Amino acid sequence: MCRVVGVSDRYIEVEGKLRVGEIVKAGRCLAVVVSVSGEKPEYIKYAGELNKKEIEAYLPDVLNSRVTSKCYILGGLEENLCPEIGEEVLPASDEDLKDYHTKNGELTIPYFYQMLKTCDIEISKSVIKRLIKIFDKNEILEALLRELDYMTMRSMGL
Repeated sequence: MCRVVGVSDRYIEVEGKLRVGEIVKAGRCLAVVVSVSGEKPEYIKYAGELNKKEIEAYLPDVLNSRVTSKCYILGGLEENLCPEIGEEVLPASDEDLKDYHTKNGELTIPYFYQMLKTCDIEISKSVIKRLIKIFDKNEILEALLRELDYMTMRSMGL
């Protein structure tokens, strides 16, 4: 189970295994995973093999690596819907995404420009691809995806 362990201006930090590019929901806030990192507890480096076995016998969770994910907040900031520390994080459903991205029956992506400035292009592409699946190959989304592909090729000098 994944939980929010940190909240900052446009990011949440989540403890638990997620995939880069995955869109998640924490409370009523949507976010996309931009990086995943893992670390072993510091004291493991200094404990001998014998100590590890003793610790594991009494406290098996202590020796596990800690996996955290940094997630860029897509929606919910404007409405002050940021999640609380300890709140459960789940994969965002198609319905969650459709509700957030539809206003008066029209497609809206209020975070797109800021996400493009802040996140890697591949993250932005993964969000747009997910929206294309939900909104049945919307022309606007396909044009955005083509533009992102063009930006990628241009940055590579092609």
